[in-house]
Amino acid sequence: MNNWNIHEAVEYYKGQDVPQNQFALVELLKEVQEHNGGVLTDGVVQEIAALLNIKPSFLNAVIKRYPSLKPAAVPHRLEICGGKNCAGNGSAGLLKFIKQTYNVDNGGISVSGGFSFAVCNCLKHCGKGPNIKWDGEVYNAAAPELIKRLCGK
Repeated sequence: MNNWNIHEAVEYYKGQDVPQNQFALVELLKEVQEHNGGVLTDGVVQEIAALLNIKPSFLNAVIKRYPSLKPAAVPHRLEICGGKNCAGNGSAGLLKFIKQTYNVDNGGISVSGGFSFAVCNCLKHCGKGPNIKWDGEVYNAAAPELIKRLCGK
């Protein structure tokens, strides 16, 4: 695919009903990411938005929802289970730890930790919590030490 170009990719996915078809939009973003060094830079997001005649904020919202999509500024994604079982098993303490240690709130980006952060719906690992998801991989019985290790500090 040495002759790949973003304009042709966008035109192809327009035929897949992008941006109305979110699954096709995600596939477009994955393809662009693959040809852009494994990340989606602000510039490339702006370019895709302009080509699709949509707002960059819409694309950024889609990117935040998919751990496999990586904005250039944040190489990792941390999610914490917001289900009632995890809440009873210590996720509230993890939330406090994350906020204090990495200065990040739900839906935000941690500059010091290099990750985006969100509280998500139940991760379906009830009884093994608190559960987190790091770059799409679920970890059970999560503790601050695990988060420090994943973040590299």
